[in-house]
Amino acid sequence: MIKAIPEDFIVEEIADLPLVERGEFRVYKLTKKNWTTPDLVRFLAKLLSISPKAIAYGGKKDKHGITTQYITIRSQRDFSRQEPSFSLKAIGFMRKAMSPALIKGNRFLITIRDLESLEPIFYNLKEVKIYGFPNFFDDQRFRGVNQNLGFFADKVLRGHYNGALQVFLQSQNISSSDKKNRERITEIIANWRNWEKCLELADGLTEKRIFRTLLLRPDDFLAALEKIPREEIAMAYAAFGSHLWNELLRRLLKEKIKDLKEIQAESGIYLFWKTLDEETLNYFKELKLPTPAAKMQFPDDLSRNLYLKILEENNLKFSSFRTKALSRVFFRSFQRKVLLYPENLEITESKEDELHPKRKALVLSFALPRGAFATMLVKRILLDEEIKK
Repeated sequence: MIKAIPEDFIVEEIADLPLVERGEFRVYKLTKKNWTTPDLVRFLAKLLSISPKAIAYGGKKDKHGITTQYITIRSQRDFSRQEPSFSLKAIGFMRKAMSPALIKGNRFLITIRDLESLEPIFYNLKEVKIYGFPNFFDDQRFRGVNQNLGFFADKVLRGHYNGALQVFLQSQNISSSDKKNRERITEIIANWRNWEKCLELADGLTEKRIFRTLLLRPDDFLAALEKIPREEIAMAYAAFGSHLWNELLRRLLKEKIKDLKEIQAESGIYLFWKTLDEETLNYFKELKLPTPAAKMQFPDDLSRNLYLKILEENNLKFSSFRTKALSRVFFRSFQRKVLLYPENLEITESKEDELHPKRKALVLSFALPRGAFATMLVKRILLDEEIKK
């Protein structure tokens, strides 16, 4: 069990910041809990009476934990403040806004609880230091995706703009505990094409813009999709690209490794090796696989052929990713490492679990590169130990 309390999951962003004495952008260290980064940025914009576009960050940090990251605000004013759920501390200036390119990685301090025995964990940690672990995108990447509805980006690539719009509207409330809001969306879908009724049911600026567009242009679903904020489209595209990358890695692992452990998660099955022979370890150690785009560079014929099979099964082609729809956002391929070694992996404490009598807890510290998921490492080291959720 992880993230039982916010203090169990502490993350600190590692960034290379070109600080200057004076610049257009003021840099802040932002520490928060019980907030996602986008939600807190929107709150800050209202609180500070500034445009959300004036605030920039490099990475989206989870709400379940205590996280520290860097943001910039395009203003000379000092907005430093201390609140119960977040703090904002000015540390200098930059001549450019904060971006993902400035992030090198993240440091983690994670408490794993409700363990029956620590011995399997110790053994797995030794294996990880030798053989690493697979760099899958974890479930957090797919929040807002309903597997039954499919992927927003998949619908767009196929030209199913009507379906994409319905997926977007229904996906906004997947994790919502607001029963009335879920019922409202259900009623919108039930009244689909009755745009006056849908507009009456709409809540929030984006929904209202969507249905006002459809009221004026009843069958122009692409025009309606254009009303979705760019950031939300980018997140939906990234989720689909990550899904395809994960599937390519799954198939490659099955081709190369006979003995794999499976863990069923919300977004699919994750595969883990325990050990690797020297040849396979050397193959995976430097291997990078491309994320989807119209142009991709594969490390070998095996990975390319596996990916072609995935595209065929999904009725897609490389050219499908050169979509002209929603041109504000597009697919860019980048190379992602297959095998990771956590840096400075250490056990900082092993103890009796104060939250679970007669059970044990382990505190780990380590660092991972940008885009890697600490929860994937946790899954690996909990192999052969019952995973509590």
